[in-house]
Amino acid sequence: MELYRVGEVAQMFDVHPNTIRKWVKRDILRSAKLPGSRYNRFTAEEIDRLRRQMGLPADTAIELYRVGEVARMFDVHPNTVRKWVRMKILHSIKLPGSEYNRFTAEEVNGLRREMGLPLVEKEE
Repeated sequence: MELYRVGEVAQMFDVHPNTIRKWVKRDILRSAKLPGSRYNRFTAEEIDRLRRQMGLPADTAIELYRVGEVARMFDVHPNTVRKWVRMKILHSIKLPGSEYNRFTAEEVNGLRREMGLPLVEKEE
């Protein structure tokens, strides 16, 4: 069984490692403690469970955009992106235990297609 470290899980969800630690404290994400260790480790099954709970596909790497990134893609203010979420023009994924919005490339490109804009790819 492969176990993932806090930093690896943070990269999977595009969050800070302290966010992962916060999720453990709030019982949003359950860690598998190794005997004699104080470090959190996470199973692939637990990570997939949280991804499904967030509305993300399990077992696939997916890039999530932040509000500011989406705003730059459309050349609008970040508050405009938040307004689009409230108006259900864009569907967002909420991070557990927070009010932060994240967007999939499919969702962003769907709106860009509707607006007649070229599709974008995640910048590395």
